[in-house]
Amino acid sequence: MGTIIFWIIVVIAGYAVLRKFKLIPKLIEIRATGARGSRTTTITEDNTIQEWSQLLLGMGGQGEELMKTIVRKIQEINIPDAIVARKQGRLGNSDNLREFISVIHNRYPDFEFWIGAIDRAGQLKLSWYLTEAIRNRVTSTMINLNRGGRSEPKKLRSSQRLGRELGRRLTEKITGEKTPMRVSSHQMTMDDREEFGAYMSLVHQAVLAGLEEMMNDLKLDFSKVDKHTEGFLNLS
Repeated sequence: MGTIIFWIIVVIAGYAVLRKFKLIPKLIEIRATGARGSRTTTITEDNTIQEWSQLLLGMGGQGEELMKTIVRKIQEINIPDAIVARKQGRLGNSDNLREFISVIHNRYPDFEFWIGAIDRAGQLKLSWYLTEAIRNRVTSTMINLNRGGRSEPKKLRSSQRLGRELGRRLTEKITGEKTPMRVSSHQMTMDDREEFGAYMSLVHQAVLAGLEEMMNDLKLDFSKVDKHTEGFLNLS
């Protein structure tokens, strides 16, 4: 078992060095969909794992201004390794393309925030959706290797964890970058959920801060806004 772990570390380290100098292509490239010129993302009930929305009376037509304010609030919080962009996407089977703020954390490339402010019935509907990438076979295999087989003997799982941890630290030391966390939402450990929940909370707080600022400017009552989200993490 020790020999296998040794060669795994050698392969990972070799790959990291070659990638650092761009001598070989990425084995798997995570592309954020929905940007101009790329495939448009569809936000569905199947790929949404957390969401929040609020119908804002008296704010019809204010969506673009609110989106700009939210982007500014996210930037002010300065979440490390978070990428903020404007993208287009669809809600469900609708043919309508909507403008969203996309937030992706480099540590969690399989998860993406979609923040939208859309006029509904003369009012403004502010929503965000946290989507999880639908797995293909290769990505699923990487996730299973990353978390280890929980049905295997405890001793073997410990050896796998040691090998993965050594490989992760060596790769991060060589590349100078954090290794992305490749686990699905229902496979996260308690520690995973705590770390990921902190990131989610920061984005949610930025959305609320942007909304509060704009509602105050419009002399609207922010205290009536429901701040509780729905999904696999209990955020408020």
